Amino acid sequence: MKKHWKGIVIWILVILVAADFGGAYYLFNFAFKSGSGYSARNNDRPLTKDERWAQKAPQQVWQQVTQDKDHLHLKARYYPAAHKTDKTMLVAHGYGDNSLTLGSYIKMFHQAGYNVLAPDDRGSGRSGGHYLGFGWQDRNDMQQWVRQILCKNGNQTQIGLFGVSMGAATVMYYLGLQVPHQVKFVVADCGYASIKGELDHELKALFNLPSFPLVATANLYTKMLAHYDFYQADTAKTLKHNKLPLFIIHGTKDTFVPTKNARINYRNTHGPKKLWLVKGATHAQSYETQPEQYRHKVLAWAQKYFAK
Repeated sequence: MKKHWKGIVIWILVILVAADFGGAYYLFNFAFKSGSGYSARNNDRPLTKDERWAQKAPQQVWQQVTQDKDHLHLKARYYPAAHKTDKTMLVAHGYGDNSLTLGSYIKMFHQAGYNVLAPDDRGSGRSGGHYLGFGWQDRNDMQQWVRQILCKNGNQTQIGLFGVSMGAATVMYYLGLQVPHQVKFVVADCGYASIKGELDHELKALFNLPSFPLVATANLYTKMLAHYDFYQADTAKTLKHNKLPLFIIHGTKDTFVPTKNARINYRNTHGPKKLWLVKGATHAQSYETQPEQYRHKVLAWAQKYFAK
């Protein structure tokens, strides 16, 4: 009888482990694989007016190869200012998006007189890669883009960083690296504090499932296939020693990246900082909700920290 029950317990454990690994593999592909799951939501929608502007405006194609084991070929759109300037905005797009989806922000900064560099992250737009970096791998790619700006525009150039959603996480994770002194300030719009925290939230919101053990097992697939450990990605670590000015923006009705992330990120940073919670704005819709205030506040922040 004991042997019989022991066999049943073993089979139950085997089934549970198989369910965990199968579910985690589904979660990994749903969240991290380029062009699948939620990241595919924008694949077939038409371009907006500002996105068409960003597509047709005079621009150059910049390229780089990632310095990790994947050696991915990445591309970016560079928009030279109408009048020569030493000020360049490096803008980072969101999850499942690409450089063109930043059209409104590219246009805003370009019309303010700045050069703008808008990369396609790994696994996005015209760049190579099968998996999304969730901001963690992208922070290293951002360092290469910063170096390319300095190489092409000269060491006297000044750089501002701007990101939306995953792009906001990217710029905040980037601040944990050795940031060149030419980077003067950062704007982070609706970024999550940690990848694990965001996955925990989405697993509950989309599938009504607890995070353990699926998220932990999904991290094993991320290590094996995407080559990074998303448990390391947390602004509590990357903003711990930050002294750069950081402007955090978040919508009060954001259910994709809950608004509490803004307060966490604001608490985690230690340089000059500002928090703007946009009343009624959903995820990545603060600009559309308050366009005039958004332009005024963001450009005032840039003007304040770009040297005259």
